[in-house]
Amino acid sequence: MGIEDMILELKDLAKTVDDATKKISDFKKPVKESSDTIPIAQEGITDIIKETEKAANNIMNLLDEINENSAIIDKSLTDLIEFNPIKKIKDSLVNLKGLNKNNISKIMDVLSLLSFQDLTGQKLYKIQNTLNDTKIKLLKVLVNSEVSSKGLPDDKKREIYGKLNDMVSNDAAVVQNDVNSILSELGL
Repeated sequence: MGIEDMILELKDLAKTVDDATKKISDFKKPVKESSDTIPIAQEGITDIIKETEKAANNIMNLLDEINENSAIIDKSLTDLIEFNPIKKIKDSLVNLKGLNKNNISKIMDVLSLLSFQDLTGQKLYKIQNTLNDTKIKLLKVLVNSEVSSKGLPDDKKREIYGKLNDMVSNDAAVVQNDVNSILSELGL
């Protein structure tokens, strides 16, 4: 291979590197935008989880109170029936007792239907975890591309990668302020 061939190879390599750098630059904007919107989605999901859990607990508490009242009504109706009132009144009391029993059964059905909230919460937590994992992957791509394209000193690279590793190594959700801190260090 002659010098002219090596020069052509080096020019070709330089063009490849330049093209790759441009492609990385084109990729930075959507990654940055995703990095900004994922936390908003996570906050929305967290709010939904809290609100549905709160509503379900309130409904369950109200149903428990209604169930307790129904038990008292049932006891009172039983006592009134035992007085052996005239047939018309007794039939009415027996009918009310049956309706009350039916209401108690429906309350139990509603309570069991409310168990969906727990399943919904679990699904939302999974979505939230997926968003967090996606945010971590996008952040790693963005940090890697910025660190390699900026030609930072080795100690600065170690510092940024150390912060990134600390941030993503714990199993908790990545805090957006930490993400913003790393991105601002990279000039984003």
